[in-house]
Amino acid sequence: MGSMQGKVVLVTGAAGGIGGAAALLFAAEGADHVALADRDAERLEASAEAVRAAGGSASAHAFDVTDESAVAAWVDDVAATQGRIDAAFNNAAINHPSTPFHELEREVFEEVIAVNLTSVFLCLKHELRHLVAQGTGGAIVNTSSGAGLVPAPGQPHYTAAKHGVLGLTRLVAREYLRHEIRCNAILPGMTDTPMLRGAGDELTDRVQEMVKRATPNGELLDPVDVAAAAVWLCSDAARRVNGQSIVVDGGGILH
Repeated sequence: MGSMQGKVVLVTGAAGGIGGAAALLFAAEGADHVALADRDAERLEASAEAVRAAGGSASAHAFDVTDESAVAAWVDDVAATQGRIDAAFNNAAINHPSTPFHELEREVFEEVIAVNLTSVFLCLKHELRHLVAQGTGGAIVNTSSGAGLVPAPGQPHYTAAKHGVLGLTRLVAREYLRHEIRCNAILPGMTDTPMLRGAGDELTDRVQEMVKRATPNGELLDPVDVAAAAVWLCSDAARRVNGQSIVVDGGGILH
């Protein structure tokens, strides 16, 4: 019996990378249903189909996670269709090229904050609304970053957002403990995801140099290794883990 046996799980940023890997792992661990969300409809459907092909149950929901009405409708729809929700992995994120603080445009700063932090607030708000009403407890995991602990050079927007995610995580963990709702965060290091690679399949020289500096062995993390931490935190095996921030970077933060 898998660690997520019989559970209904929400995953944002699920069109690939860590979110896509997590969707497959949730299903492999016995989840009744995995509801995948992302704004890239084509890649999202491919991710959901991969879960189905592996024997799991999945649905694809394409929308913008910064749109509160869309987030609320998604959570409401999954809860109504599946009868409940049990766990959520709030993972959607974007990034922009590194820029000196004094040259960063406000519009870029606000876009990164909206996708990487505000969307987490919106997802938490509506997930908690259902979990509290159900009265059966639950587990939520938010994706922060190593930049949530150590500022990323040239990334004031990303750094601020990922620090903020940790604050929201700890607040929810404390305020909803009485409802038996756990909330934790994972902090991935440099991971081989579409967000890191950008439009092309090959890593840019700049990213390759960053990987060499930031990782102990000079290699990117596999999304599956990061996703495994999120799945474990959502499972009953982690039922006593709450309000924690788990770094998944192969020791890169110590490098």
